[in-house]
Amino acid sequence: MATHNTHDERTLQEFQTKRRLARSVLFTGILTGIGVAGFVDETLFHQLLQWHTFYWATDEHGRILSDGLFHLFSTLLLLWGLVRVWQGRTRWKEASGSLIVAGILMGAGGFNLYDGLIQHALLHVHLVNEHVCNAAMTHGNNSLATCPQDIPYEIVWDSVGFLVLAIGFFLWRRSRHDDPDPLS
Repeated sequence: MATHNTHDERTLQEFQTKRRLARSVLFTGILTGIGVAGFVDETLFHQLLQWHTFYWATDEHGRILSDGLFHLFSTLLLLWGLVRVWQGRTRWKEASGSLIVAGILMGAGGFNLYDGLIQHALLHVHLVNEHVCNAAMTHGNNSLATCPQDIPYEIVWDSVGFLVLAIGFFLWRRSRHDDPDPLS
C-alpha cells in the first residue's frame, strides 16, 4: 500500500512540474507577443506612418517623450520574453513550440485589443489615425465622438487584435486537447 501511495505522489509531482513548465512556456509567449506587438505598433504606426503618438493631448515634446517611454517599455517586454525563451530552451521540449506560438499570438492580439478598446475608445489616449480628423490635431480632443472619421481604422484595429487573440487561444486549446500534457 505504501508503494502505491509513493507512486501516486510521484505521478502527482511530475504532473505539477509539467504543468508549471507549460505555464512558463505560455507566459513567455505572452510576454514576447506583447513586446512584438508594441514594437510593431511603435515602429509602424508611431514612427513610419506617424498616424499617432502614445499620448496626444500634450505638446510635441510630451508626445515624443510618451512615444519613447512606450518604445522602451515594449522593447523591455520583448527582451524579457526572449531571455525567458533562451533560458528555458533546455527544459522545454519540442512539443512546447505550439504552446509558445499560441502565447505569442495571445499576447500580441491581447495587446492590440487592449490598446484599441481601453486606450483608444475608453481613455481617449490616442486614436489609430489621428490625422484623419482636424479636431484631434488642433484641440487634443481625440475621442471617437469628435473624430468619427477614425472609426473604420478602429474597427480594423480591434478586429485584427481579436482575430490574432482568438487564433492564439484556439492554438492553446488545441495543444491542450491534442496532448493534455504538452511538454511530455
